[in-house]
Amino acid sequence: MLTKPVGGVAQAATALDCLPPIPPAPVTDAATRAEYSTEIRQEFTTYFDEAQAYLRCLDAARGEVSEEINRAIRDYQSLGPEPDG
Repeated sequence: MLTKPVGGVAQAATALDCLPPIPPAPVTDAATRAEYSTEIRQEFTTYFDEAQAYLRCLDAARGEVSEEINRAIRDYQSLGPEPDG
């Protein structure tokens, strides 16, 4: 996953780019629940959609970090064995 370009260079997403959604506040008053049920349902639907987007962002960031780790391993291995010292 790539974020918007900065100075013409696309940057990979990191976990810091992923913001968790704020869960809906519980509505315990039965009259309020009945009167605003449509709005409350919409708020929960929006939250669930945002939660899925958040999890996808974390997955993308994890993938980016895994690629960086693998690259670092390859770079480290290309140094050859440690000299005796």
